[in-house]
Amino acid sequence: MELPLGLAIGVLFAGAAYSILRPNLVRMVIGFGLLSNAVNLLMIAAGGFSLDFAAPFVTDPEAVAGLMDPIPPDVVLTAIVISFAVGALFLTICYVVYRDYGTDDPEELPSPAADDDTFTPKAPLRRRPREDRA
Repeated sequence: MELPLGLAIGVLFAGAAYSILRPNLVRMVIGFGLLSNAVNLLMIAAGGFSLDFAAPFVTDPEAVAGLMDPIPPDVVLTAIVISFAVGALFLTICYVVYRDYGTDDPEELPSPAADDDTFTPKAPLRRRPREDRA
């Protein structure tokens, strides 16, 4: 069981590294999702997962030796929820960047030092009018 799980973790890490290094914002978000899944599997594997272990419900005090540690799955469950929220935030940022600049290539975006008006986007910037609040 450890070899297939280790291979799956390695493939996820490799796919995440490849996706993060591509010049595309959406692929970067996919890469971060793959990376978080790889880390979650790594935590489960490091926590001592085995098909021989039972769920950690103690009905017989002498059967405690064959139970799995409940902390790694709980931490992974929390990490899954957090990575889902971070992925949704990243996708929202990608949408806003594409809407404002007309590209999702990070190399074509203006640098932070381009505060002057020398940058001309490929698509016109679309901004919603603000209401004056008094």
